[in-house]
Amino acid sequence: MQKLLSNFATNPKTRKALGFFNIEGSILYLASASSVSKTLGREVTVCPLARLNECEKPCLDHQGRGSMDSVANARLKKTARYFTDRAAFMSQLRAELTLQEKRAAKKGKRSVARIDGTSDLGLAMGFCGEYPETQFFDYTKVTARYMQWLREGSPNYSLTYSLGAGNKADAVKVLEAGGNVAVVFRLRKGQPLPEKWEGFTVIDGDLHDFRFLDPKNVVVGLRSKGTSYYDHSGFVQEPN
Repeated sequence: MQKLLSNFATNPKTRKALGFFNIEGSILYLASASSVSKTLGREVTVCPLARLNECEKPCLDHQGRGSMDSVANARLKKTARYFTDRAAFMSQLRAELTLQEKRAAKKGKRSVARIDGTSDLGLAMGFCGEYPETQFFDYTKVTARYMQWLREGSPNYSLTYSLGAGNKADAVKVLEAGGNVAVVFRLRKGQPLPEKWEGFTVIDGDLHDFRFLDPKNVVVGLRSKGTSYYDHSGFVQEPN
């Protein structure tokens, strides 16, 4: 049976920080936005606001390993299972999370999971209560969900709001409410991030991907990856 969760060790960005933070973790990669619709023959999406924010094309699912046919096909199969056999999908996901908690405890490490690796389903909001020994973290563009998390958030669930092409006003409201917002800047690797964005302090989000370690009420600055450098929809911000 195809595994659902991918170990952090397979991702260069998370792998380099695993030892430093003593983490045993995994991430769920699904086929982004509506790409699985062609496979199922009906309209579905794992990112409800992808079209509004014009972020399907620059999505990380299409960058790096996600651009490889073998990886893309594996993600499509997982996503198809989510829509066609939800009960079995969720049962397997729970089983894999349970095994991860046990494996982390045995190694004396911290269990960490990111469920919305290339999706925006919000599943971890339910899982965090079931797995108190696991630290969950995700990004979202769903403003109502983020505001609910700010009001009712669990101590083992961290959520970061993501700026897209159509939600800048909401992103500023999130910051004004005390939340964190991830912002992609038109910068190459190694170029300095701006100190401020919309008046809020920018931290370097490229140092590691473990957003639950970030300070509160900041902009998580990210440098554009792959073809997103050429995106002018509003998803990528100018650094000046």
